[in-house]
Amino acid sequence: MSLPDSTAIRCDAKPAQKRLTVAYVLAYRAPDFIRSRSLLIALEACDGIKLTVARNHSTGIARYFETWRALRQLRKSFAPDLYVLGFRGHEMYWPVRWLTRGRPLVFDALMSPSAALREENKTGFIGQLIAPLLRWLEIGILHDADLVLTDTEQHIDFYVDRYELPRKKLLAVPVGALEGATTPDQQDQHSVQSAFSVLFYGSMLPLHGVDVIVAAAAQLQDLPIRFDFIGGGAKQARRLRQLCEHLGVTRYTHRAWVPLNELVDTEIPRADLCLGGPFGGTPQGRRVITSKTSQALALGKATVIGAIDEDIGWIDKDNCLLVPQADPDALVAALRWAFAERNALSRIGARGHALYRQKLSVHAIAQRLCPALRELHDRCRTGR
Repeated sequence: MSLPDSTAIRCDAKPAQKRLTVAYVLAYRAPDFIRSRSLLIALEACDGIKLTVARNHSTGIARYFETWRALRQLRKSFAPDLYVLGFRGHEMYWPVRWLTRGRPLVFDALMSPSAALREENKTGFIGQLIAPLLRWLEIGILHDADLVLTDTEQHIDFYVDRYELPRKKLLAVPVGALEGATTPDQQDQHSVQSAFSVLFYGSMLPLHGVDVIVAAAAQLQDLPIRFDFIGGGAKQARRLRQLCEHLGVTRYTHRAWVPLNELVDTEIPRADLCLGGPFGGTPQGRRVITSKTSQALALGKATVIGAIDEDIGWIDKDNCLLVPQADPDALVAALRWAFAERNALSRIGARGHALYRQKLSVHAIAQRLCPALRELHDRCRTGR
């Protein structure tokens, strides 16, 4: 990849070193978010890179002070060559930039919070009012950072068009997944049973298209298919119940949340089929490959994916079940096929797992991220 001109990279001249010391900085309300976990594992796997970490463990406002204290101590003890500010670091960006001045700073933008408020109507009217102010904050951060990370080429196009960033300043690295010991061959293979379980988990934001899933479920009541929903806050849970009641859907379960390790070790492996989505057809939904998609594929589980304009290598009924977004009828057709052809699902899951390893895995992240960080550091050091 190419990087921005040296005028955009503020750094002090420094002698060449055998190993590059990289500091990962995080102050997110969900410190174990899969994005951060995947990047940390990828950075640890990079040859020639020594990883140091300044991160929060608390989830309230104290997290900012916790990370700040850790970063000050890390800077004093290790004098890192380069810093990576993890998602979502908008609130911490300028203090971190000030403290790490003289060294390159990589910013993991992943997705735009102002776009989520404006395009996804994430928090209603208040969010619509805040979005323009937040956009200006984003503009300053994105143009100041030495390298900006996101997850897909569609998001790169978005940042280039919306924020006028030079394409060479952006790098797409997958979200990643928790890669446990479970492999496709080790998973329980479900025999024909009274209920065919379809799993969805997540925050139930508009991009996920829960309304599309429920509308599909209403057309499948002639089959013993059970929809298991995990996640969402009180508002989303209430809306899910109302949608199901309105459309007469009764064969479903809902739990507020389960820990990620339990999802990986138990919930995903025992489902017959996973809904990766996104199905909402929103602007953000058409730019992302969801973390639940990557996680299900990482475990070799057959997954229904909402199509986006990204050449990953999805092949319908070969390595996934691929459907257009915002189309309940297409989702119904995919689920009917999966129920009728459930013996094919393990094969589809295994091929999906192979695609994950090639394109979306932590190893794939490291292959893209590690050379980019080295190139950024070398350009900084030589002043080219």
